[in-house]
Formats: sequence, C-alpha cells, structure tokens
Amino acid sequence: MARLPTSTLVLSLVIGLTAAGPARADEAAALPTVARSSQIVLGVVSGLETSRTLVGMLPPLGGRVLRSSESDAAIEVPQGRYRDFVTELRRLGELRAERVSTSDVSASLADARSAVRSARAALARREALSKIPSSVTDKLTVERELASAQNRIVLAEARAQSIVARGEVVSVLIRFEADEKESIEASPLPFPWLEGLGPANLMNPPSHGYGERVVLRSVADFGLSLDTRYVPRPEPLDGTRLAMAGTFDVRVLGEANPIGIFGGGDLSLGASSGFVYGAHFVLGAGMPIARRFAFGVGTGAGLDGITSVIPFGVVVPVELWLSWDTKWMQVSLRGQNGWVVASDDRQSGAKHSLFGDELSAGLHVIVADRNESSYTMRRSGWLFGAGYRELMGAEVVELRVGFGGIEADFSGGN
Repeated sequence: MARLPTSTLVLSLVIGLTAAGPARADEAAALPTVARSSQIVLGVVSGLETSRTLVGMLPPLGGRVLRSSESDAAIEVPQGRYRDFVTELRRLGELRAERVSTSDVSASLADARSAVRSARAALARREALSKIPSSVTDKLTVERELASAQNRIVLAEARAQSIVARGEVVSVLIRFEADEKESIEASPLPFPWLEGLGPANLMNPPSHGYGERVVLRSVADFGLSLDTRYVPRPEPLDGTRLAMAGTFDVRVLGEANPIGIFGGGDLSLGASSGFVYGAHFVLGAGMPIARRFAFGVGTGAGLDGITSVIPFGVVVPVELWLSWDTKWMQVSLRGQNGWVVASDDRQSGAKHSLFGDELSAGLHVIVADRNESSYTMRRSGWLFGAGYRELMGAEVVELRVGFGGIEADFSGGN
C-alpha cells in the first residue's frame, strides 16, 4: 500500500481543525437558556447564628452553601425552589432588599455544544488518519493530535455542563445587617451591699455574710520538719553537741463555743551520738478569741531520749499553746514544763523551770497566703521555727525548717 507524504498528512490535520463549523444561530434559537442571580439584604440579630441556620435550611430545598461568614453568605438554590427559599428566609430576619438579575446564556451554550461536536469530528478524522501507513514521525504527529483532540473534547463538555448548571440554579448573595444593641449605662444601686451580689459572689461567697461579724470556732495546725539541736555547753551530755531529727507535730482545737477540746502530739526520730527518739501526747481544753487568735492548755504523757546520752524517761508535760493568724503568716508558740519519771538522772534538770524537772519552749511560723472560702480558711507553706530546752543541767537550742499548714473554721457571731 502506498504511503502518504508528510506534507499531505499535515495538510489533512489542519483542514480537520477548521472543518465542521458550528450551527450556532440555530442552536441558540432552539435552546433558550437563562442564568439568574440574586442579591439580598437581610436584617438579623446575629449574622453568625443566621449563617449556621442556613446550613441546615438549604438541603431540603435542594440548595447548598458555597461560603458563609458573620457578614454574608453565598448560596445556590434550584430555580424552581427560589421563591420557597425566600419565604423561609423571611423567618430568619427582615428582608430589606432583593434584586434578581437574568442573563441569556443560550449563545454561550450553543458555542460550547458546537465546540464539543467539532472536537469529536476532529478526533474521528485523526483516528482515520492514524490507520493509514506512514513513517514513525508521522505516527508520532498523529498521536499528539489525537491526545490534543481528546483534551479539547473534555474541556468543551465541561464548559457546556457548567453553562447548563448555571441555568438550573439561582446564585444568591446574602448580606447580613445586624441591628446595633442599645447600650444601657449602669446606675448606682440604692444600697451599697447590693453591689456585692452577682454570679461570682453567689457561686463563691466570702467567708462571712454581708455586714456579719464572724468568730473563730476551731483550728488545726501541723508541721513536718527537720530539727537541728545544738548544745553550747555539752559537758552534762557527755560532750554531745549536735543532734538531728525529723519531727511531725500537730495541735487541734475542736469546735469551741466558747470552750473546746484541745489536743495534739509530737513524734521525733533522728541521730546523734546515739539514736534520737521521742513521742508526746497532750489533751486539755482551749478557746478561740475573736477571729484570728486561739490558745489551749493540756497535759499528757510521753517518752524520749538519746541512747547512750540521755537516758530513757517517761515525761508528764503541762503545755500552753498559742496560735495567731496574721496577714502573711501563721504564728504558733508552745511552752512546756514537765516531770520525768523512770529516770533518776533526769530529775531537777532545768534551773529555769517553774515546776517539774524539764522545760521547753518553741516558736514556729508558716509563711503562705491565705486561701479563704465560705467560713473556712486554709494556709500551707514553708515552716520556720526555733526552740529552747533545758534537761539534765544542759541548755539545748533548736532550729526547724520544713512544711506546715493550718485550717480554721468560722461561724457568725452575735
């Protein structure tokens, strides 16, 4: 079979590009198509809430939201449901303006469909040419033209479908106009105590009622610390100068009206030249004074000593306890005089004691902010303290560092 010259093949391709002219005028007359658009101004209370409502309102009408914000929204609604959409829109706010515009897209649709037919005809011609024997170069040229023709078909069909879709829906742009809220200036209330009412104070009222006098009813404090004990003149204690111990102590004044039960205890374990140990418990009565001060007096029993240094002894103390809550810290003061039994070496060992065989005194502070709620106050933080003790003719100085806390309850006073 004879092979076509390259010039003939190229000429055939060029003729194929210009053949099959569109019958544009006839199609425009046969297929009248119009595209509609609408611009609406809607008065609303909240543009954001209205946008959210539109999202749920459109699917039953066959429409969809293209974009939405607090100020406007762009949507599409089928032409046959546009008036239904406007009716539903009136329920969301005041329809302040509506402008509908129409454009004839029949000629554009005719052009698009003609372009589809031309592209398909060109593709058919190229497919016919591809069956004619030719050189490798000619075959590559034909293949490129085939691919180009297929792409033109896809683009032309997409354009035609887009124009048809425009004719089936109404493009709506809605602008929201939110009414400005009237501002009301706050006016002073007739009674000052009314200013204190509000959600914050009602949910977390202060520790006392408005104008109510409150008094302390119960208090409890505790401390966990490292104690360092130093003996300036250690001869009575066989030359032992230093001892260290971990100490836990607690004091509690129960519900008092006006007098309540007072009690507490200490526990110490540590080391020096021997093993340091101690446990004491007291029980008595106490009374709060006003809102920040309390005291208690008690007696009890205990045991303490340092192996090989201070003999074991059973201690019967009498204790005075004072508690004072200041703005920045909690202050506690204790003083003890007591008797020691079961140890002759520890008899009459304190020269400054008012009575008994030994004495001790201590002061510690808890440095922390108050945490107050309804009729309750809490405070916890660093504990610092110092103390003094006399036993077996020796003077002992104590320093404390640790963690402590306090909790107090109040009630309305008369």
